[in-house]
Amino acid sequence: MKRMLKKFTHLFSLFVLLGLATAGYSQPFSLQLSFPDQPNDTVVLAHYYNGKLYANDSLQLDQHGQASLLKSKSYPQGIYTLILGQKQQVDLLLGEDQHLQISQQHGHTKLEGASESEWFQAYVTFLKTKQQEASRLRQQLAESGEQTELQEPIRKRLVQLDAEMQQKWQSEAEKGAGLFYGKFMAANRQKVLNKADFPAEVQANDSLMFVYSYQFNKNHYWDYFDWLDTRMWRTPTIHSKLENYFNKVLIQHPDSVLPVAVEMIEASKTQPEIFQNLVSFLLNNSVQSEYLGMENVFVALAERYYLSGQAFWASTKTLETIRREVYFRKNNLVGSTAAELFLPDEEGQYHSLHQQSTAFTVVVFWEPECGHCKQQIPALFEEVFLQTDPSKLAILAIYTQDNQEEWQHFIAEHELNGWLNLWDPDRLSNMQVNYNIRTTPMIYLLDRDKKIVAKKLTVETLKIILKQLLNTP
Repeated sequence: MKRMLKKFTHLFSLFVLLGLATAGYSQPFSLQLSFPDQPNDTVVLAHYYNGKLYANDSLQLDQHGQASLLKSKSYPQGIYTLILGQKQQVDLLLGEDQHLQISQQHGHTKLEGASESEWFQAYVTFLKTKQQEASRLRQQLAESGEQTELQEPIRKRLVQLDAEMQQKWQSEAEKGAGLFYGKFMAANRQKVLNKADFPAEVQANDSLMFVYSYQFNKNHYWDYFDWLDTRMWRTPTIHSKLENYFNKVLIQHPDSVLPVAVEMIEASKTQPEIFQNLVSFLLNNSVQSEYLGMENVFVALAERYYLSGQAFWASTKTLETIRREVYFRKNNLVGSTAAELFLPDEEGQYHSLHQQSTAFTVVVFWEPECGHCKQQIPALFEEVFLQTDPSKLAILAIYTQDNQEEWQHFIAEHELNGWLNLWDPDRLSNMQVNYNIRTTPMIYLLDRDKKIVAKKLTVETLKIILKQLLNTP
């Protein structure tokens, strides 16, 4: 694996970073550099992969700012960058021909050699010019205040700029047809929804318009972006493209996300490198999601691809970590029926969770020495229990430890009387696993059938949800 550039990498994940697969080479590589303004500096050649930068080689400029790099094999096609010092970067595209000469003086960069690389450099210059103009226009728009007469021409020009970019991508894609440059240019395009093409009855109905629009964006998102081409994974755009699709375009519900994820993964199996990248991304993305129910996607993908043995890249340690997470999460997924709890109260009288007859039930697991519990449990009692019709909501407050004196002292101190104070001194309920109680407080909301509506709630979030469900002011 190439040395990773630390300043360009950051990955929050339970799992190890996927390994980089090497690809076959077909042509030699030569790079001639001339940077007279930066004599004796070090230049790093790095490549993008799955949205991140990894170092390939380093070159030492001589006293005249000259350096060269020769390779008997070409690099995998993709987007690369030259890194000079702490801030300066020069992006370049490597296609089939990889014989390049790059010079830079007084901030002006000139690239000669391979046609695809030259085209890309010209495109970068064009793009920079358009971005600068768009930035100036947006600044003018922000400064225009409420003056409509000033805003209209600015907005019109912004629309024109967007059209110009779309035309540029199309023309460059046609120029580079059959080459990586053409494919990369085409990938910037996005099929635009024309609402006028919808039937009149759809246009007149907001709900139908939402459905049509959603289906259009979902089905046409990848029309111009060939994610099954390994070269596209060596660009700075693939990761953000995936994140946008799975976190914004798709409805954030497991029934919407999981089928699409599985469909794409199955389609990638003919290319092990992409299969590995895609499964790793989707697993990490689902476990990091803040949306309720998305851990259902994590469990399903983990069982289907990792714990089944299909994840050939996963180490024993990684599999152990994933297996442990699945073990604690799979029994308490949103939408599933909560495990029965048959526990005693302070007087030794037993109570059943599944026999609660209210429309909703809150189950909270807590302990007195937990800092958050000291604040959240009294707030739950005062702001939820005392403020809600007891015929609509039952609350089971379950002490997770076995120190009866500590438990009863906290109850008495905060006068937590009226809801069900329960505990499991003999550890017979297996609630730590069934409800994933590795941190406290852990608050669940269940419906009448004891299906999990929401979990890992704060008191404030619970209040908002209950207000909507119970139609309270």
